[in-house]
This record gives sequence, C-alpha cells and structure tokens, in this order.
Amino acid sequence: MFPSLKTYKIMKKVAALTLILVLTALTTESRAQFRQASTNEYATSRITERRFRKILGNDYDNPKVAALSERETIVYDEKPLRKRRKKTTVDRDYQESRGEVYPDYERPSHLIEMSLRFAPNAAVNVVEGAGNYQGFAPNGTALRPSVGVSLDYFFFKDRYAFSSGLWYTIKRMGYRIPGSYGETRWNPGAPVKEGVYNLQYVQVPLTVKMFANNLFPTLRLYIQTGGVLDVKLAEKPLNQSTNAYYQVAQRDGTKRQFGFADAAWLLGGGIQHRLNGTNALNIGVIYQRGLLDVARPNDLTVRNRMVSLELGFKF
Repeated sequence: MFPSLKTYKIMKKVAALTLILVLTALTTESRAQFRQASTNEYATSRITERRFRKILGNDYDNPKVAALSERETIVYDEKPLRKRRKKTTVDRDYQESRGEVYPDYERPSHLIEMSLRFAPNAAVNVVEGAGNYQGFAPNGTALRPSVGVSLDYFFFKDRYAFSSGLWYTIKRMGYRIPGSYGETRWNPGAPVKEGVYNLQYVQVPLTVKMFANNLFPTLRLYIQTGGVLDVKLAEKPLNQSTNAYYQVAQRDGTKRQFGFADAAWLLGGGIQHRLNGTNALNIGVIYQRGLLDVARPNDLTVRNRMVSLELGFKF
C-alpha cells in the first residue's frame, strides 16, 4: 500500500532537512579539526614566545610587520653588500691586470719543519783590560764555520714559528797584546804581541720567526729574534810559538782562559725560496751580540760580537 501524496511530500521535506543537518555538522567538525591541526603545528611554548617578543618585538607574528622587515632587509642590507662585492672584485681585477697581486705563499706542509744550516761567521771581540792586562785590544776578525740543524714549530696562523735547533759553532778570540806583557822588566819599545784562540761551542737558539707573505709566489721574507745559549766544548790556541797569551798561561800553569758558557741576543732576517711542496732554501743574515764576559781573569773583560751569512735547506 503506497503512502498518500501529502505523506510523501512530508517525508521528502524531512529527508532534505536531515541531509542539510548532517552536511552542516560535518563541515563544522572539519573546520574545528583544521584549526586544531594548524594550532598544533605552529604552537610555541611560553618561554619561546617570550624570547621571540624580546628579540623581534611584540608584533613579531603580525604578517604586515614581517613583510615590512623583509623589505627593509632587502633594501638596506643585501643591496649594499652586492655593491661592496662588486667593487672588491673590480679592484682586484684591476690590480691583477697591473701585476700588483700575487698568489699567497703556500702554507707550511708540516707543523714542524727541519732544515740543515751552514753559516760562516765573522767574530769581533770587545776587549777591556786593567792591571796586568792594561793595553789589551781586539785583534781583527776572521771567518769561522757554523753548521747544524734548525727546527721551526708553527704555532699561530702558519706565519709565526718557534725556532730552535743545535749548532756547532767556532768563534775566534783575538788580542793585541802590549810588548811588555809577561816580561819581568817593563820595556815600552817592545813590539806588539798577539794571542788568538778558536773557541768551539754547541749553540741552542731559542727564538721566534715571523714570516711575511705575498712577496712573490715562491718567496717570503722572515725576521728572527730571541736568545742563544752557548756551551763551550774546547778552546784551542793558534800559532803557539808566537801566541804570547798562551805562552804566559802555560808558564803560570793556567789551563783554561775562557769560561765554559756564553749567552747572546740574536737578530736576523732573510728570504725563504720554496722549491716544491716540501723543500725550500733559506738565505739570511744573523747578528749575535754576546751578553756574558767569557774571559776568566778578573782584570780582563771580553765579549763576542758575530755576524753570520746563513744558508739553509728545508726538508
């Protein structure tokens, strides 16, 4: 039995109303879920939010303020940065075209570098005498050898190194002696005598080297300064038959005429020429100024001054 027309119309309206209510409920629930998901995705803790507000201001989450900050950053920061980079590039290209810019010297291949050293030296003595040694004076200079090993330990920016080593060095000590020295009778007309010794030392330098780059692609300058400790190995008189100082010492029974140690201040500089990634040649000049009195007699004061031409091979 079919419903009447009036009943059918009522049922149709009820079905349409039910459908509308169901769609409305689903839409409301979807919106709520979307808002909850968005809130969870961008949620920040209270501590983080306080930090943002302290750094960026109270309106840091305002889209208009964020857009304004972005425009200001682009206008007042990025654009001048591009200009500065462009200007720097143009200046460097101009310098390279004129040959004013050289590639930097290659950094040291090792933290510790070792080199063999040969340094002929010329020693000059400072002599002061009193009493029996009145009238003693320096007796010129002559070349003596110095050989050894040097070590450079780089400790700052590949340009500053602590330099030490072990050197075997011969120093010349020479006197001009009055003719009456060692004689029992004073004779003002006696010819001037001499006394020359070779002093053999082991030297331990304690210095700092400072390197300068950009001289040439394979060359760089260096400056060296510090102290040197000397330990005497032997003292040998030269020309014993005419060495008045040695003859008087032998007659008096004195075996040693010089102290067992010395100390000096070192100042030098030179050029390091790189041959390849490991090896290099060092050419420099070194001045050593003796700080101690090396003569044993109380009335005689002797200090050493030495200039060396240093040739080294780094490996």
